[in-house]
Amino acid sequence: MLLPAVAQAFQPFQVQDIRVEGLRRIAPGTVFNYLPVRAGERLDQRQAATAIRDLYATGFFQDVRLERDGDVLVIEVRERPAVARIEFRGNDSIPTEDLRDSLREVGLREGEVLDRALLTGVENELRKQYFARGQYDAQVTATVSPLPRNRVGVRIDVVEGETARVSELHFVGNQAVGSDRLRGLFTLGRKRWYHFFSSRDEYSRDKLEADLERLRSYYQDRGYANFRINSTQVSLSPDLQRIYITVNLSEGEPFGIGEVRLAGSTILPREELRELIPLAEGDRYSRGQITAGAQAISERLAEDGYAFARVNPVPEVDEENKTVTLTYFVEPGKRAYVRRINIHGNYRTQDEVIRRELRQMEAGWLSAEDIKRSRERLNRLGFFDQVQIETPQVPGTDDQVDVNVSVVERLSGSFQIGVGYGESQGVMLNASVHQDNVLGTGDRLGVTLNTSEVDTVYSVSYLERFWTRSGISRSFNGSYRETDAREADLRDYRFETLNLGVGFGIPVTEYDTLHLGVAYENLELELGDEASQHIKDWVDENGDDFDMLKASVSWSRDTRNRAIFPTRGGVQKLGAEVTVPGSDLEFYKLSYSNKRYFPLLDSLTLSVEGAIGYGNGYGDTRELPFFENFYAGGMTTVRGYKGSSLGPRDEDGDPTGGNVRVVGRAELIFPVPFTDLPSVRMAAFVDGGNVYDTEPDAFTSDGDIDLSRMRYASGLALTWISPLGALTVSLAQALNAEVGDKTETFQFSLGTAF
Repeated sequence: MLLPAVAQAFQPFQVQDIRVEGLRRIAPGTVFNYLPVRAGERLDQRQAATAIRDLYATGFFQDVRLERDGDVLVIEVRERPAVARIEFRGNDSIPTEDLRDSLREVGLREGEVLDRALLTGVENELRKQYFARGQYDAQVTATVSPLPRNRVGVRIDVVEGETARVSELHFVGNQAVGSDRLRGLFTLGRKRWYHFFSSRDEYSRDKLEADLERLRSYYQDRGYANFRINSTQVSLSPDLQRIYITVNLSEGEPFGIGEVRLAGSTILPREELRELIPLAEGDRYSRGQITAGAQAISERLAEDGYAFARVNPVPEVDEENKTVTLTYFVEPGKRAYVRRINIHGNYRTQDEVIRRELRQMEAGWLSAEDIKRSRERLNRLGFFDQVQIETPQVPGTDDQVDVNVSVVERLSGSFQIGVGYGESQGVMLNASVHQDNVLGTGDRLGVTLNTSEVDTVYSVSYLERFWTRSGISRSFNGSYRETDAREADLRDYRFETLNLGVGFGIPVTEYDTLHLGVAYENLELELGDEASQHIKDWVDENGDDFDMLKASVSWSRDTRNRAIFPTRGGVQKLGAEVTVPGSDLEFYKLSYSNKRYFPLLDSLTLSVEGAIGYGNGYGDTRELPFFENFYAGGMTTVRGYKGSSLGPRDEDGDPTGGNVRVVGRAELIFPVPFTDLPSVRMAAFVDGGNVYDTEPDAFTSDGDIDLSRMRYASGLALTWISPLGALTVSLAQALNAEVGDKTETFQFSLGTAF
């Protein structure tokens, strides 16, 4: 007996067994789960109709039949095909993955059963994606192709067409502000000849919504508390290529601020919170400033553990007097403490290395400032590409949070063999092994061999960042160096130096560190035949082989938000180095530098830097040894001038350096235009500096420090954090070069690993 439909009557019977036929991918148990009867039970017409309806409703089958084979119930099904693959063709402006996400939202994805009724919805949904981008003549066609084993492939063919261009942008109702000024607020608008590489006239719904919000903010930040956008009309030309936008608005009257109040449980002194609100009686009404005040109060309460504080500013509008009274209602909630700190993503770095950088402690009150500082300290380690810290509330509590620290580690070790060129060093060869995070401990190891026309350096160093639990660091270093000053167009001498040292870094405050160090140094000096008479006289007086014990002390303050491409904060350093009395040479060197970063816009940073250095001899050494002199000119001091070329010169015209150096620079730092390269930055700069010698000499110096002789240059620079380190290129123009100065417009330091 065949039971293909509910309407076909049949005699009820006792089902002794159930057999399912036609299944390919779906398990028989899935069919049994939807049957209203089991073996041994009676099946009637109502139950048969229910079984057919329920099996169709699963969406797995395109045909269902019930048959009777004696006392056996036979269920014949034909499965709907599964989607084996989804292909896209012609989608240039929208990434394939974004289109796949849209298909998932309507229920079409690979590996699932195909519902052909969805295809029309798929085409409509994708067309909406293109319409939102202003591509109104886009065509989307979905095609289904059969594949073996009851599978199908779905191909989405897209003809995107042209993006509709904004032809006109009009405003109706604006009286206080001109239409041209309002058009300047919009990222959408008619494209002018000077809008190079601009997509200003390419319409999209998201861009229009963002522009309208920018328009509201503009008015409401300038006192227009009752500003409204009444309507926005977007019309298309018949060919779907031009768009006309009309914004109807009501400006209202400008309002001022009346009284500013605080209400609720403020916890902290009201005077302290009132100082955080940037508005006072008589100021012009500003929605942005009102929001900023609420945010500042919330952040201040969060510093004391009130992580769930709510601050709600409520305006009371006085239409007659055109004033707005503000009342900030403060609900601090319960003070929250940290239940647990969880760390994720550190497959190499030990948990302890991360935890010791955190300023937020487990079981302590939650502090927004400590969370912020913890993130900065982790970023400054240089071990991670990304650092995220979240503070989710513990389920079922109103006073506990967990701190979840998620990191994405970067490669911290390198083995490099390379060749490069430096504008003052000439051809350079290098081989190095560096590990900034030895075995995940946070310690740093470096072994380097560098050779160039000027220097040959062999060095090894090891830094224990946390030698003690209190954060004192310890470092060991040893190096051997051969320097030939003649190859750098300096004076005719060469020397060999052996140096062995140990240093300690003692944290004094959260941002301040005291550095102490001591090093033994042996230096052997060799003069050339063309050495100046000044150098020969110095060697006759002091010798050419020296053993010295150098002691150093320095203080540094580092408030940068990150180590690579910082955008705020700064670094100050004050240091002194002196050879211990009894050394073959007795001299000292003092230095101070200060570099500050100021964020101007999201992608624009101003950097200002200044540095001075001074050195001299003491005891039996009359002056600072000439090979310890300061130099200026080149990439690290004053770009636009050849490296180490500024300042006093000897009788042969070669730079001698000096015992005083003054340098400074200002940079406007920004990303490379039209790219998204996080490891590259550009800067427009102005550099200035010079070196001086306070010891009068017949050839080299008159002994005066004349700041009017400072040299200046300006230009553009590009820095790339490459696998070999920072690669910097500059294009500079000397601004006040004098006769005899050696200028260089193009300067760079370049290396390539292989």
